[in-house]
Amino acid sequence: MAADLKLVLIGAGWIGSYHLAALGRLGRTRLVGVASARLERAEEVAFPHGAVASADPERILDQLRPDVAWLCVPPGAAPPLAESLVRRGIPFLAEKPLAASDAAAPRRVASFIAERRLVVAVGYHLRGLEGLPELRERLVEQPAQTVAGRWLDSTPAPAWWRRVDRGGGQVVEQATHLYDLGRHLVGEAVVVGAVSVRDDPPVPADADVADATAAILRYETGAIGTFVNSRRSDTRSIGLELVGDGLRAVVDKAGDEPGDWAITIADGRSTRTLRAGRDPYEIQAERFLDAVEAGDPDAVLSSYGDAVRTDELTRAVVAATGEPG
Repeated sequence: MAADLKLVLIGAGWIGSYHLAALGRLGRTRLVGVASARLERAEEVAFPHGAVASADPERILDQLRPDVAWLCVPPGAAPPLAESLVRRGIPFLAEKPLAASDAAAPRRVASFIAERRLVVAVGYHLRGLEGLPELRERLVEQPAQTVAGRWLDSTPAPAWWRRVDRGGGQVVEQATHLYDLGRHLVGEAVVVGAVSVRDDPPVPADADVADATAAILRYETGAIGTFVNSRRSDTRSIGLELVGDGLRAVVDKAGDEPGDWAITIADGRSTRTLRAGRDPYEIQAERFLDAVEAGDPDAVLSSYGDAVRTDELTRAVVAATGEPG
């Protein structure tokens, strides 16, 4: 396969700029088209690259026949577009979450992907942190007994994010990174219980997502997990802490850019901090493109099928609260 793969970006929001920057550094793709519900935004992204802009993703896929695609639309719009890509046999990387309120869609899409043996990745970019393999090795030697995640931040600006039917809510859309990292490092988990709170009237007035959620998990290893998230914090605090016999590890958001994370490992004798190194978005894209070239669906950082398990875990948390996301 030629290194100059034709790329179509579906969705022209802010997250697409991080993906395009990472792909630009790799130099293995050529942006040929951008599709967005807002045509003017598609043009802003496409024209500097000499690419085609369209408000119709189906048309642009048929017109340009790309080698790969990046699917970066709001969650409520993702499942039908994912199915369109699978029907056309186009390998793609999809941003998380896999859906908004349609809980059945991800498993349906996963079955379709498996039937086709198509290379599809999901954007759990934290799996690309360079220090993560070392942390996983340490956790094999000294397993975690407790896992504590926190995603405390303000409400994101996009209007779709504030609506459950368009974004899924903070657990499904945002804190999902921490639930996925817990699965990746410790193993599968079940929900013991969860609660959520919301102001009445809501803030802002058009929001119907929860203000905050707390959950308790039990991992298959016997470890316990506590996760808390809030969209009403003026100061940001995002991270995952793992504690075992003689080991404490923290994966923390260390800056404003999406790739700014650090891993601190302390064992009573020393404390080491491992910076992210290469942008995890770049590592994620590299692994996906390598998998496409090799025709190996299992070579990506996070396959669609694996991401479904994280998706279902976050939805189980929301279900346990007895309230919408």
